[in-house]
Amino acid sequence: MTAQPTYAPPPPPALPPSMLPNWLRVAGLGCGAVLLLGSVVGTVVYAVVHLATAGPDATIKAFLTAAGNGDYDAAHAYFAEPLKQVQPLATFRSVAAANRNLFQVQDTTFNNRSVDLTGAELSGTVTLTGGTQLPATFKLVRENGQWRLISYQIGSG
Repeated sequence: MTAQPTYAPPPPPALPPSMLPNWLRVAGLGCGAVLLLGSVVGTVVYAVVHLATAGPDATIKAFLTAAGNGDYDAAHAYFAEPLKQVQPLATFRSVAAANRNLFQVQDTTFNNRSVDLTGAELSGTVTLTGGTQLPATFKLVRENGQWRLISYQIGSG
């Protein structure tokens, strides 16, 4: 019996050369990194703006809820002192009662937000319970550590 020669297995096939040139792979990785970084920065900026305007946003929603429920005393309590002088409770009560539909708000969307340590301005739209959308702007100031309305405009008038 003759011994069968043993052969080493053939080497694995060589990897095919990359179809993309080196510079194109580097450019693709760079673009991916820039997109990832942009997404992270955008998310952080959105979160910071959202958190910074959470106080003014809550004040506006509480004001609109109180006025919409006809609790004009509670709604007027969200006014800063200068607005209380311009629109005393009796005046606010009569204006709000005459325009009660403007305070029947089911949703607010503030596309423009500006806030600093002393004041804030939020503008966008309010959606009334009937589905009508109206432009709205609210300006607030910090008064005794609380956000208070200095002015508000609902609708175009």
